[in-house]
Amino acid sequence: MTRIQGVVVIAGLCLVFAAAGCGGSSSSSGDESESTTSTTIGGTQVESHGTKDVSSESGKVEIELYDYYFEPTILKGKAGQKVELELKNEGATAHTFTLAEQSVNKEIQPGDETETEVKFPASGELKFVCTFHQCEGMIGALQSSPGSSSSSTTTSKY
Repeated sequence: MTRIQGVVVIAGLCLVFAAAGCGGSSSSSGDESESTTSTTIGGTQVESHGTKDVSSESGKVEIELYDYYFEPTILKGKAGQKVELELKNEGATAHTFTLAEQSVNKEIQPGDETETEVKFPASGELKFVCTFHQCEGMIGALQSSPGSSSSSTTTSKY
């Protein structure tokens, strides 16, 4: 009878850990002395690990992929600006950089790096994610700086 109880306890613990992996908890482990802020990207609240203005960058822009966040989390640029990203996986597990709207999906193994080109939206933000860890808050964004382009148009039905 004790063997069956042990199996039930182990199965129960596995369920608890599986549910916690993609749960809605917004707290991080209390061991870190680094303070983070939270931000909302695409309707999801995530921990922000920095914002970088790349509107005047001419070379490559580095994004580090950790377990389980992007640093910086938000890149700000000019509407329509193209940027070459250097993606470095500093984490202990494989990650992706996925920007569905631009058909970008790069898988990066631990310790590896790759490059990809992205284009800032005409206005607002484009969300990028790690498809493996999106449910754990591994989400970032490309944001067009307000007033960074004069090419905006207004359409009216009247």
